[in-house]
Amino acid sequence: MNYKNFYINILLHLLFVILMAMIFALSIFQWHLKFYWLILQLLLLIASVYLLLNYFNGINRWISYFLLGIENEDSSLRVPPSTGNKSIDEIYKGIDRLNSIFKQTKIEISVQEQYYRSVINQSATGLFSVNENHRIININPAAMKLTGLYEYHHLNTLSIIDKTLPGFIMNNDKDNHSTIFENKYGQKLLFKITEIRSPKEVVKLVAVSDITKELDNREVDAWIKLARTLSHEIMNNIAPITSLSQVISGYFNDGNLDNINAKVIQNTIKGLQVIEKQSLGLMNFVENYRKFTKLPIPKKSTLNISDLLSRILLAGGAFSKTDNIHIENSIPKDIWAETDEKLLSQVLINILKNANEALENCSEDFGKLKVNLRKTGGFIKIEICNNGPQIPAYQREQIFVPFYTTKEGGSGIGLSLSKQIMLKMGGDIILKNTDMDTCFVIIIV
Repeated sequence: MNYKNFYINILLHLLFVILMAMIFALSIFQWHLKFYWLILQLLLLIASVYLLLNYFNGINRWISYFLLGIENEDSSLRVPPSTGNKSIDEIYKGIDRLNSIFKQTKIEISVQEQYYRSVINQSATGLFSVNENHRIININPAAMKLTGLYEYHHLNTLSIIDKTLPGFIMNNDKDNHSTIFENKYGQKLLFKITEIRSPKEVVKLVAVSDITKELDNREVDAWIKLARTLSHEIMNNIAPITSLSQVISGYFNDGNLDNINAKVIQNTIKGLQVIEKQSLGLMNFVENYRKFTKLPIPKKSTLNISDLLSRILLAGGAFSKTDNIHIENSIPKDIWAETDEKLLSQVLINILKNANEALENCSEDFGKLKVNLRKTGGFIKIEICNNGPQIPAYQREQIFVPFYTTKEGGSGIGLSLSKQIMLKMGGDIILKNTDMDTCFVIIIV
């Protein structure tokens, strides 16, 4: 019989319980028996009941141990030998198969983990993660070399690169997930932050790479573009001056003043006026260049950004050329920062002036200017958006290049100068295009 071992065990346990119960019942009526003998029989009865229940609960206990082992990633638990009960043996066999799958999955995960760890360790890009306690929990050799961090270091160690870097990593938001810092070796390091949320914790994954060469190449490109622009502007102003000077001097070179008539005098006056106009244009261009190359050193003080922005918006009508612009603003009270009031005002006025100019040709009730002020972590952001014509994609990378302009009569200095001012104060200006608006985000650190 397939189940005889299981049933025999059950039967023996039941018979033992019944036997002990009968003996105890009979002993109660035997007055000549000692009290301790009755106690002993009671204990034997309780023990027999316990053994019976324990035999039934064996499979439940084993399943509980198995699940606890899985929870603790322990797959070493072995299946008991045959019980003699087919249904129970099938349960054990199913659990054994599940345990084998769990072992195999654990091995595969371990192999994948080793593979990905090897790839990460060989990566030229530095990678490390930070837990909610600001501790480094994983870091590859490239990140160690670039940052000086090691596993289990506190994130504040990065203060040796820049005192604002730890705050940037832990308090960054979706609008500003990357920035550049320079370490003590002069390397310009790009930090990119990704937030990973799990049921247990929130982890910051940080990618850091050395972009010194890329920035140097971009700087060279920028200087080349600047030199071309300077050459183009200077030549455009000098060529008419040179040409007219030659023409005018030709009137008088022969020394015969009798040939000088009213027409010659009139042409000479017109030529001199053109020379004056071109000279003034060249002087204005040089003055703009001087402004760009000789930025004043920021004199920071504690400033109420909310009040400053409100005052500038109130005075915005001075440079607004249309009455059809509707201003929407969200300016919380009393947001303070350490910054230079004059330089920041210059930036705000320039960005607002550009936004107004972008809305000049908008029809009535169409032009909208949106100004939002908010504080996120250690950063203050001023968003200035307009729903005018958007900046074409091919121009977006050029708008901060000195003397690059798309406006007739524009100097091309406003945005590049504003960018340089914010960078010098430790902040930045970012162009952010949405489906409907063109937004400039001024970041104050």
